[in-house]
Amino acid sequence: MNRVSVVIPTKNAGQEFEETLTSIRDQTISDIELIVIDSGSTDGTVELAEQYADTIIEIPPDEFHHGKTRNRAADQAEGDIIVFTVQDALPVDDEWLTQLTSPIKNGNADVCYGNQVAYSDAKPSDKFFYKYFYPDSSITLTKDDTNKKGDFYMDNIFLSDANSAVSRHVWNQFQFLDSVPMSEDKDFAYRVASAGYEIHYCPESKVYHSHDYTLRSLFNRRYKDGKAFTEIAATDSDDFLFDGVQYVWNEYAYLISSGAVYWIPYALLYDIVYFISFMLGKNHGHLPTSVDQRLGH
Repeated sequence: MNRVSVVIPTKNAGQEFEETLTSIRDQTISDIELIVIDSGSTDGTVELAEQYADTIIEIPPDEFHHGKTRNRAADQAEGDIIVFTVQDALPVDDEWLTQLTSPIKNGNADVCYGNQVAYSDAKPSDKFFYKYFYPDSSITLTKDDTNKKGDFYMDNIFLSDANSAVSRHVWNQFQFLDSVPMSEDKDFAYRVASAGYEIHYCPESKVYHSHDYTLRSLFNRRYKDGKAFTEIAATDSDDFLFDGVQYVWNEYAYLISSGAVYWIPYALLYDIVYFISFMLGKNHGHLPTSVDQRLGH
């Protein structure tokens, strides 16, 4: 295996996107194919990408779909390994791709997921989120971990296509499902592991990536996550409430120990919105269609 194809979906990525593009081009891996698929940018993203990308695909905004769009770009990839990232993820160093793809090249894994670190200006509660769900120790997932979809989903938040690599032969077999509107990365990982392939979490492969959600955008995002969870995990039981309480307890302990006690009221409100929106999404089938469409807009 030699060539690595990097796929990035974009829309109005801003001038900051240039730092991501140059960082990818500066990786220690020399043979990189860079594919950008844009869904209607109006801020010069396409023109900026033209300076760095090997292939640019443009689609109408209303055709964007988390899985289909990435599939379309990957279909044009020529690499033996396909790497997925996002426009607002920035490699921490020039070894990012080497660390992410080495287990696949060495035959020790079929799919790899990398680490994510919050940007330095992120809110303390967001910094904790990434520290909590993206550990510093490596993890291996196999078929033995797929007995319950719900547990697989909730226990492995790090399964994100903001920082992932897939061997060509696995990608050709599975790809993302058109029927999965969100959390396509976790659904993909579950199907791959269920089929007996090995997944590695590589903590040394790091990107800066975090979101500054407003409470409204948080509600919208987590409502969709809740819907996706139900569709992926079907009727599997899960320990969402228990896990949520444990997370909140550790979050507040982190805020106290890091000298950010004054952030606790905000974190409390944030966590309440997160919980309510996710639970509503999980139970969207009990809501009137008009309400579901409004909440998921």
